[in-house]
Amino acid sequence: MSDFSSPAARDNAFKRAVAAFDDRRWSTASALFETLYHDQQTPELNRYLVASLYHDQKYLLAEQYAAEQDPVYLDSAQHFQLRLDVALKNQQFIFAREFCQVAQADSWRAGGLTQVEAAEAAATTELAATQRVIAKQFYHLGDVPFNEQRQRLERARQLPLALYLQGVQYLLVDPFLHPLLRADLLEGLMRLHVTQTVKLHWLDDQVYPVDTGELQPVNASKAAGAIQAYLQNDLGQMDPMLAANLQQTVTLQLMMLYPFIDRVITSPVAWVQTIAGLPLTTTLSDQDTKTMQSWQTTLNRYMAELFGAIDH
Repeated sequence: MSDFSSPAARDNAFKRAVAAFDDRRWSTASALFETLYHDQQTPELNRYLVASLYHDQKYLLAEQYAAEQDPVYLDSAQHFQLRLDVALKNQQFIFAREFCQVAQADSWRAGGLTQVEAAEAAATTELAATQRVIAKQFYHLGDVPFNEQRQRLERARQLPLALYLQGVQYLLVDPFLHPLLRADLLEGLMRLHVTQTVKLHWLDDQVYPVDTGELQPVNASKAAGAIQAYLQNDLGQMDPMLAANLQQTVTLQLMMLYPFIDRVITSPVAWVQTIAGLPLTTTLSDQDTKTMQSWQTTLNRYMAELFGAIDH
């Protein structure tokens, strides 16, 4: 339900908000834009609200709203700079680096990364004790339950890149870390455009060397593409509700299998049909069937841990 009695009332509120913004009355502007934004979450209102909060020195709230619509800050140098400023005020160094690396930021990347490096250097001096605590907790992620792991992982994104990478390399071979988080850390190295060889403790309890420069997104795998096509074009037409329910399960499975998805899922349609308990439309050998079921048993175990942690 709208906070405004009529479109005219809303237009009037917008004019007052813009006037306050232009007059640099940041507290008034942020309050007005917040009401407007709750009514309609448009890119323009998000940027006005975030800018008002930033200038009003409400940096955390500015970050929370900006994170709802990160892509809308990639349409101009001015908006890119605002998003970067907000992130750096919150010591969101890893996000800031990822943001600089997206394709649309190409024109502003070098200048943006220079600013991130300067902010990291300043924080290393000013927040050294805090960073040591965050780093120590990050490096020992596997010692705590899953929900705490996620919280520590989020805090670790406030570390400078060098400290963050030290922790990531250690955690990628930690057998006690949930494989979903290991995969997320690994894919994060791709988003950061880090190019080095790291070691990864994978689902089969073996350690593999991985060249991060060759990593592709999860959805770029052949299996992911075939599964999405089946869910959307085939099963999605016959039973949309079942397809929607399977989407979450498959998404988590693909993430846990990263970066060796295509080694495991060699018959994508049969893989989904097995999860759903549907008749197979392709013929598999007994060995292939047994191998697929074994992998799904392993993944189900980790998913049970995951949902058990979320429920508590």
